[in-house]
Parts: sequence; C-alpha cells; structure tokens
Amino acid sequence: MKKLLADQRVRFIIAGMLNTGLDFVLLNCLILLAGFPTLAANIVSVTVGITISYFLNHFFVFRYQRPVSVKRFLEFFAVTGFSSLLLQSGVIWLFEVMFDTTFGRSLLFVGTTAEKEFIAINVAKATAVLLGLVWNFTMYKLVVFKQPVAAAVDADADAAGEPAPADATRSAD
Repeated sequence: MKKLLADQRVRFIIAGMLNTGLDFVLLNCLILLAGFPTLAANIVSVTVGITISYFLNHFFVFRYQRPVSVKRFLEFFAVTGFSSLLLQSGVIWLFEVMFDTTFGRSLLFVGTTAEKEFIAINVAKATAVLLGLVWNFTMYKLVVFKQPVAAAVDADADAAGEPAPADATRSAD
C-alpha cells in the first residue's frame, strides 16, 4: 500500500474520488432535497469541493512543503474554478440544450420523473468531471504546486522510501 501511495497520480485519483463523491452527494442533496436550481446547486457543491480539494492536494497529493496561503488558494481556485465552475456548468447547460429539456428527461426512458432527473443530473455531472480531470492535474502540477526540481525529486524519493539522488540537490534555474 505504501508503494502504491508513493505514486502522485494514485494520490490524485484517491483525493479526486473523495472530493468528487462529496461534490455529487452535495449536488444531489441541494437539487433533490432542498429544491435548488441545478446550476446554482452545482456552483455551491463545486465551491465547497474546491475548498476541500485545495487542502487534499496541498498536503496529500503534492505534499507541498510551503505553508497554506491565500495567494496559493486563489491560484488553485482559478485553475479549478475554470474546469469545475465554467466547464461543468457549460456541460450541464449543453445537456439541457441538446435534449431541449431540463437534464434530458425526455431522453431517459426510465421510471419516474425523479429517477430520470437523478440519472440525468449525474450523467451530466460525471461527463463534466471527466473533462476537467486532465486539466486540473496538469495545472496543479505545473502552476499551483510547482516545486523546484530538487524538491520534487526529494519528495518523490522520500515518498518511495528511497534516498534522493546525489545530483538532485541542485535546484532548477
């Protein structure tokens, strides 16, 4: 298990699954139980998710050595906000427009209206989440939690339980 968790991509997937699960639960509760409009519920669930995701990515995924800061959170929010707020809302809106109904209810020939809505909401949301996955990982790694070469090599070696290579002590210019 320790060796598996040494891989940053595995940690990203684990953190993403936890965070996405929370996002889906909150989205569905807001829409189906509290009666929120779909896009408003998505904005709330995504905003909560982005906040939790920042801490998961900072401490668990990227094992970032610098302290938590408002500046870094705002960078993270901008990167994640693009994919989560704009991309997800755009995909959800496209589902509604493409099927000329709220969440494509006429497309889904199953059970009750509530069951159709539940399936449609989650199909649209899952599609949007998958589209944002690659964007988020790339931008987190290259922008938000970018580390000097030496720090990145040391962190990877430390996570794998191996000593850092001797030439990894030089930092990137």
